[in-house]
Amino acid sequence: MMLIGTASSMHPYHRPSVTSAISNFYRKNPFKGAFLTCSIKGCTADLVAQYIAASKANDQHDENVKHQQDYDNALSRLNPLKKARGGDMHDTAIANSKKFKIDLRRSAMFLIYGGLYQGCANEFLYNSVLPRLGTGTDWRTVGKKVAVDAFGIVPFVCIPMAYLVKGLLLRRSVRDSYSNYWSDVVNKGVLFKNW
Repeated sequence: MMLIGTASSMHPYHRPSVTSAISNFYRKNPFKGAFLTCSIKGCTADLVAQYIAASKANDQHDENVKHQQDYDNALSRLNPLKKARGGDMHDTAIANSKKFKIDLRRSAMFLIYGGLYQGCANEFLYNSVLPRLGTGTDWRTVGKKVAVDAFGIVPFVCIPMAYLVKGLLLRRSVRDSYSNYWSDVVNKGVLFKNW
């Protein structure tokens, strides 16, 4: 029977696998791991959203330019001088619309929000605070955790943080951001929609 060696009995030149090194990092550094993972996810999601929004805006711009080009072509049949002046300006306008600019401030905000709130704060809340309510999977323990999450964490931490980040992106004050949150709770039922 062959025994599997432990770390102390392994050959001195044996290196741990990449996956075990990553696993060890996350186990030994839960807050660093949470920050790293969630900041990258938050920033990446924002970059994808920016790209999609820019693509839709470019498509709309291209469509508008194409309609203008069709209109100009129809006019040029009536007026040969119009065609001579127009040249290929519309092709240049379409080519220029393809540029994509990253909003670095916005991406940095999502990187920070992802790392600090979605990563570190939730690591603390869900892996340090909620386990104090119990560690089992019985209906009472799960019910307590769901109730604390739904009626404590979400309305007083999660959603207000999202409003704060949105407000900061729009260059609003913290007070205005939370005022907007409260207005949406009262007038638009944002908590009920979340539940």
